[in-house]
Amino acid sequence: MSIMKQWYQRRVRGIGGFQYRVIGAKIILFKEMHDEQIKIELDLNNITELTPSEEDPEETPPQYLPSFIIDISKPRGKLLFKCNYHMSTEEQYVANVDQYVISEVAFVRPGQADDDAFTTDFGNLDLVLIREFENYLQRRGIDAEFSSALFEMSSALEHSNYVQFLKNVRDFV
Repeated sequence: MSIMKQWYQRRVRGIGGFQYRVIGAKIILFKEMHDEQIKIELDLNNITELTPSEEDPEETPPQYLPSFIIDISKPRGKLLFKCNYHMSTEEQYVANVDQYVISEVAFVRPGQADDDAFTTDFGNLDLVLIREFENYLQRRGIDAEFSSALFEMSSALEHSNYVQFLKNVRDFV
């Protein structure tokens, strides 16, 4: 049984009420809430490599963290949150990665292309606005539990894709 199927059997109802599709190296989660369409897209080909341990960089295997985009659409526009998983240097080698950070946020007007919208660094926002955005996402089920489950799912998919990659290369050669 594939790792993704095993993961799916443990999480039959999805993550935080989200349905999901896996397309190649992408995980797309989606749900509707009131007049909103919420979509989260994580692409395993868009990952960040952690810096190796300074104590022994040769012995530390490379570790990668995925990034993802939260897209909340309403008839009057949408909010885009660019997010990634974050670990400080001290936490890098502990297996407890369950919190994401928002790096950028944008508001996209109806009919405007996502790439044409003004994007701002999330950390430069007023602290009150940051908390409001965080609460807004939590009310939609995008919280620490969601974050942990998405990370688990992305790890399972990454492993499954890597194993398939090795099989494909073996068969090719």
